[in-house]
Amino acid sequence: MKAVLLVGGAGTRMRPLTYVVPKCLLPVGGKPLLERTIRYLGTYGVTEFVLCVAYLKKQIIDTFADGSSLGVKIEYAQAETPLGTAGQLRTASPFLNDTFLAMNGDIITNLNIGNLVDTHRKRGAAATIALKEFGVKIPYGHVVLNADGQVKAFEEKPTLNYMANAGVYVLEPRVIDSIPAGVVCSLETETFPKLISKGEKVGSYYEEAYWADVGSIADFERVNNEALEDPSIIVPQRPERID
Repeated sequence: MKAVLLVGGAGTRMRPLTYVVPKCLLPVGGKPLLERTIRYLGTYGVTEFVLCVAYLKKQIIDTFADGSSLGVKIEYAQAETPLGTAGQLRTASPFLNDTFLAMNGDIITNLNIGNLVDTHRKRGAAATIALKEFGVKIPYGHVVLNADGQVKAFEEKPTLNYMANAGVYVLEPRVIDSIPAGVVCSLETETFPKLISKGEKVGSYYEEAYWADVGSIADFERVNNEALEDPSIIVPQRPERID
């Protein structure tokens, strides 16, 4: 199974670091973020990668070349400017003809990819989205009302739990057909809603796993410190080869 890594963004929230280095080449726990992702997927037997590149793409291509230094095969889907998650994915179309993995280039996780793929195949979905659970502490008391407006209950600063997109997907090639070429667009706000409106199955997968978005300077510092202090937190869980 091929993996498509979306590493074409400009990383504006990581400036000034990303003025000169693409976000995916910044070191996390002593290794470039992108190298760490490739090695993580490699533990599941993934050996073929398509890197969707745009911003500072020459640095990425020069660093990883054909992937032989990591024992994998790398191809490049190139755009001149960042196109958003869906737009970048669309550029990989010529390289894909079967079920594939896709992953945002700015996340660190130890999610069990084998279980994600199995879930996708069993459900026969066009797309399966890995989820991450978040809890948000509400800074105010929550007032519960009944139908006529009387106060029914009062909760002091409750925590709101919700499921969020983890940026890891298993997709069928037909998903790309719904993405316009050369246009800036988003998987989350455009492509997936379009698939749902057409009656396609868009499934989900959740498990407790380490997950971090390396999307801002503060996130980068926190995740880097975590990885240096305890490298085991981002070791893949029970990796089994996927085909």
